Amino acid sequence: MVERLSVGAFIRNREGKYLLLETQAKIGKTIEKYWDIPKGGVERGENLIKALKRELREELGTNKFGKIKKLNINFSFNFPAEVKKRIGFDSQRVELFFVEFYGKNKDIKVDKKEIVNFIFVDEKEFLQKASYETTREAFQKFLKLTKSLTQKPQPHR
Repeated sequence: MVERLSVGAFIRNREGKYLLLETQAKIGKTIEKYWDIPKGGVERGENLIKALKRELREELGTNKFGKIKKLNINFSFNFPAEVKKRIGFDSQRVELFFVEFYGKNKDIKVDKKEIVNFIFVDEKEFLQKASYETTREAFQKFLKLTKSLTQKPQPHR
């Protein structure tokens, strides 16, 4: 089984909302649309940060990003048979990052070949709207991790 290494990001704007992309892909004879995070494959010779920055530029058409933090979270999924044949990979492992977006919505110019639209949503909407269970589970892990990092320590009694 040949696994492709990729990167993906939970992107939060200044209002504390998270980016979801409405993406389309041809599966068989149909075009399927789904909501997901920006992600893409790591190319030969690229480190994870370089790959993430390239993917963000390609998919979102902007580089107005602040803090980029590698998360200790990843997930894997298998490609449908037709996609496996086309790209030469059976599955994909996605190494996840947290990214702060400091631009405005108008700064985002999505790659119209793959991406139909984008929205920024709150945490609850993200979990309702994200199409894939693997993305939702990783987002829940991310939220748990960030909440534990931002909670004030309780005094010992």
